[in-house]
Amino acid sequence: MEENILVNQNLKDLKFKYNNEKQQVVLNSYVSLFRNISGYKFNSVTDKTDKEAILNLVADVKSKTSSLKGFNFYNLRDIPRLQRQLLIDQKVISGSTVQKISGKAVIINSNLVDKNKLTAITVNEDEHLKIECIMPGRNISSCYKEVLKIEKDLEKKLSFSFNKNLGYLTSNPSLIGTGLKATIIVHVPSMVISTRIVDFIKNLNQTGYGVSSFFGEGNEIIGNLFQISNLITLGKNEESIIEELTAISKNIIEEEEEAKKELKSTDNFSIEDSVYRSFGMIKYAKLLSFEESLELLSILKFGIDLGIIDEIKKFDFYELINLISDSNIEINYIKNKKATLDEIDFIRACVIREKLLKDYN
Repeated sequence: MEENILVNQNLKDLKFKYNNEKQQVVLNSYVSLFRNISGYKFNSVTDKTDKEAILNLVADVKSKTSSLKGFNFYNLRDIPRLQRQLLIDQKVISGSTVQKISGKAVIINSNLVDKNKLTAITVNEDEHLKIECIMPGRNISSCYKEVLKIEKDLEKKLSFSFNKNLGYLTSNPSLIGTGLKATIIVHVPSMVISTRIVDFIKNLNQTGYGVSSFFGEGNEIIGNLFQISNLITLGKNEESIIEELTAISKNIIEEEEEAKKELKSTDNFSIEDSVYRSFGMIKYAKLLSFEESLELLSILKFGIDLGIIDEIKKFDFYELINLISDSNIEINYIKNKKATLDEIDFIRACVIREKLLKDYN
């Protein structure tokens, strides 16, 4: 395996470039392909020896795969705590993955900023392999092409578990078939406030797409951020899923713009009150949790878009919420010690003021 390099050398400076206002509605696109290697049991029943064998096999194949020449291999057990948390915050690995890290690894493209995309292969998470690409804005098709290219290269050297009737086999029944999970992250405060979101979600569910919270647990929606993903992988081909989600992303941009126009045309003191209350909190609060910050920043971004408030600078919503995650606060502002929650919350409040307030010293 390659010598481990500090993961945050790759990830800490990752800043997706957003080119237009529509990319502030559909913030990110994710596409993942889940694959299992023939001859090995699913991870739900593999032991430590099996996982290590899979990990070593993938490491060897990686070194011989042309499309992965610019990628680095990291064994999770060698990655420091903060850098593992950064991988969680960037949605490369799940929080549950780091609870048992033996036999697990990530392979990440090393030139993230220039390419404006994050491509990663996770080894021995829920399935043997998760090949994932993340890009800013409405880039479902580009993400899919990236993961498909890597999957086809790997398939020249690895045999994936496949059944001619069912498709690709996975331990998760909802992934059997294509093994494809396509997701968009959307910020839709106008749809939420106008209640348009209720019918939109109902229609999505009827067409085989699920809506969940991007941050937080269960159905709790924080910061008007929603995650929209396909629920069906069996009986559909990969291209149709990508086309459908691309159409959904276009539709949600149009719905958010319509809702925004609707709200602009009405006098609503309660909306103005929410915006200025959020402004007051940002300006004076000494401690701000991450979840609370998401709520406040979402309302302030909405207030700027509707022309309600001009006392703050225009800001990139997604860039700022990435900057103020716990892991980024610790890496960029707190050196050489484990920070307390109060310290992180205090620095987060200061960073937000610095980024937003026009008269901040």
